[in-house]
Amino acid sequence: MKKATSACLALLLAASVFVGCSSGEVSSTLSSTPSSVQAETTDDGEKVIGVIPKSTMYDYWKMVRLGCEDAAAEEGYTIRYQGTGTDTDIEGQIKIVEDFVTAGVDAIVISPVNPDSLAPVLEEAAKTIPVIIMDGELNSDCQKTTVSTDNVSAAAMGAQEMVEAIGPEGGLIAVVSEVPGSVQGEQRERGFIEEIQKNEGFELLEVFYSEGDRTKAANITQDILTEHPDIQGIFATNEGASVGVSLTIRDEQRQDVCVIGYDSSMDLIQSIYDGALTGTVAQDPHNVGYLSVQAALKVLKGESVEATTFVPAVYVDADNVHDADVIKVLDPLGTLGLS
Repeated sequence: MKKATSACLALLLAASVFVGCSSGEVSSTLSSTPSSVQAETTDDGEKVIGVIPKSTMYDYWKMVRLGCEDAAAEEGYTIRYQGTGTDTDIEGQIKIVEDFVTAGVDAIVISPVNPDSLAPVLEEAAKTIPVIIMDGELNSDCQKTTVSTDNVSAAAMGAQEMVEAIGPEGGLIAVVSEVPGSVQGEQRERGFIEEIQKNEGFELLEVFYSEGDRTKAANITQDILTEHPDIQGIFATNEGASVGVSLTIRDEQRQDVCVIGYDSSMDLIQSIYDGALTGTVAQDPHNVGYLSVQAALKVLKGESVEATTFVPAVYVDADNVHDADVIKVLDPLGTLGLS
C-alpha cells in the first residue's frame, strides 16, 4: 500500500489556508451568501449569471465558484453565487431559484440537491432564462445542458486503485457514502461496487451512510473497525466522508487498511501525507464551474451546446500529488503550497 512519508510536506500544508469571506452576493472572493438573504434586483445593463452550488459545506464548491467567476469575467458577466448550508436543503434551493428569477439574472447554473424536487421550479424558470445543470442531474428536459464528472467511471477508477493496493488475495471492503438517495452518491457507490465485484476474493459489506458529515463518518469507521477488525479497504464517496474515515484510520493507527477517498481538500491531502488515506479520486472543480458557465454563455449567444459534458477526474496519491498537472486540479486557488 502506498503511504506518504514526508513530515515537512505535512507542515507546509498545515500552514496553508483557503481564502474566503462571509458577505456579499456578487463578489470576486470565494465566499457564500446565506440562503436567508434574498437576491437584489440586477441593475439595468448588468449581465449576471446566478450560480447555485449543491451546498457551501465543502472546499470543492469554493473551487467551482472560482471557475464560474473566471468564465464569466471573460465575457463581461458577473456571478451571483448563493447556496444553502447543507446538501439536503430542498426548500432553500427552491427559494434561491425563485429569488434569482425575480432578480432577473440572465441564466441559472445549479447543482440540484434532488433531481425530482427541483424540477418544477427550474422548469418554470427555464420558460424565461436558460438553466444549466452543474455537477448533478435533473429529472427534466428543461435544462440546456449538463456539465458533470462521470461519477460512475471515476469511482470505478478508485476501485481499480484499491485492488492494486490490496493485491489479488482480496479481502473485506466497506463503502462509506453520503446521503441516501443522492444522485452523485449513488453513482459513485455503483461505479465502485460494480468494479470491485469483478475481482474474486473481495467481499463487500453493506453501504454505510454518513450524510457527508466527517464526525458521523469517523464514528461509522470506528464501528467498522470494531466489528470487522480484518477489514482490508474502505471507499468513501465525498469529501466529508473521506475526511471522517481517514481521521479514524489515523487515530487508530490502522494504516494496514486501504482507504480510497473521493474529492480533494487540504484535509484530504494532509491525510495522504499522514498515510491515513491511500489516495483520492479528485474531481476538477475549477473546470466544472468554468465549463458550466461557459455553456450558459454559449446558450445566451445563441450557440449550440452538447447535451452532456463530462469533466475527467484524476487519481491522487503520494506519488503524484506534486505533479504539475495534478496541482492544477487540486489547487486552483493557489493556497496549498504544493508546487
